[in-house]
Amino acid sequence: MTFSLNEDQRMLQEAAGRFLADRHPPSVARAAAGCPADARLTLWREIAEQGWPALLAPTGHDGLGLGMREAWVVAEAAGRHLLSLPLVANMVVLPTLCESIPAGPVAQWAQAMMQGEMYFADAAMRPDGSAFIEGAGAGVPALALRCLGPGSLRLERHAPLSGIGGTAGTSGIPGTSGISGISVTSGASATAGLDPTMPVARVACPDVQEAIEVQVDARMWRRLKTRMTLLRSAELLGAASAALDMAAAYARERRQFDRAIGANQAIKHRLADDWMALDDARLAGMAAAASHDADAPSADRDSLYVPLLAVEGGRRAVQNAIQVHGALGITWECDAHLYLKRVLRLAASLHAEASCTEWLERIWEGAGAERVAA
Repeated sequence: MTFSLNEDQRMLQEAAGRFLADRHPPSVARAAAGCPADARLTLWREIAEQGWPALLAPTGHDGLGLGMREAWVVAEAAGRHLLSLPLVANMVVLPTLCESIPAGPVAQWAQAMMQGEMYFADAAMRPDGSAFIEGAGAGVPALALRCLGPGSLRLERHAPLSGIGGTAGTSGIPGTSGISGISVTSGASATAGLDPTMPVARVACPDVQEAIEVQVDARMWRRLKTRMTLLRSAELLGAASAALDMAAAYARERRQFDRAIGANQAIKHRLADDWMALDDARLAGMAAAASHDADAPSADRDSLYVPLLAVEGGRRAVQNAIQVHGALGITWECDAHLYLKRVLRLAASLHAEASCTEWLERIWEGAGAERVAA
């Protein structure tokens, strides 16, 4: 198995980097909470023209029918450029369900999303019936997916939130405009999210426009969860790698005692360790993506290593990036904070699925099961 990108994947990586560098630089990410709804939809249309939302969708549903290695490249680029739209959730949920549900509302929603007509915010349901929505915006519907039992899923489409800004306070971050949540009248409250580059909202009583219960096999549910975990890990690694690059550049430029601070072992060894940790996680992710695409027997086990390595290496890299910047690093104006918050939010999302201890237990149990089978 080779972990290097082929020519098509390298072209995709370069194209994604150029597009996001032009259309979504850090200045746009910093002002994401105050971005008008029409501007966000325009950006989504441009993303749809790139074909990213359709990467994993079957060709029979007008998708590109590509694999997780291509999706990994795009998700990592989205993280590196702090994309303020819920790209990963849109790339995974509906395109994956289309594999089991050939027609009906799911296919129609997927078509509209892939063609750039709309996108869906990602709603996570809580035990009290409330919903925490990432990528919330005025006029943006949300999708919530729940597992009701073995082979049974419930997909809910929540009504769009009705307004943005004005009544819920500011994000509290100097140099930004607007708020980092949505203010509406129907049981929703604005939330100053951990990640100021991703607008969020909390809805006490979601307005469910349509609910669909679908029967899928256990393999499809695992497939969907694995895709989401891997691509969230890719996004986290993209943000952490950008922070590491930023720290390395600063260490080469900042001089103390007539030499660059990067010449000091305490800094250069730490940056080198962070690079190795992120590279290890990226290699594990590419291996897991290749196993997933090949439907290998080890695919489920391979995917368990990725969030563990990504969270541990990513958090350390962004925290060290703040330290390398010294006094500048603790100011809100330093973009390293944006990468820190993006990584911490994604790490929290991955830990909501399983803690590091639980990931380790699953790896251990999987290795034991393989020894017994052998």
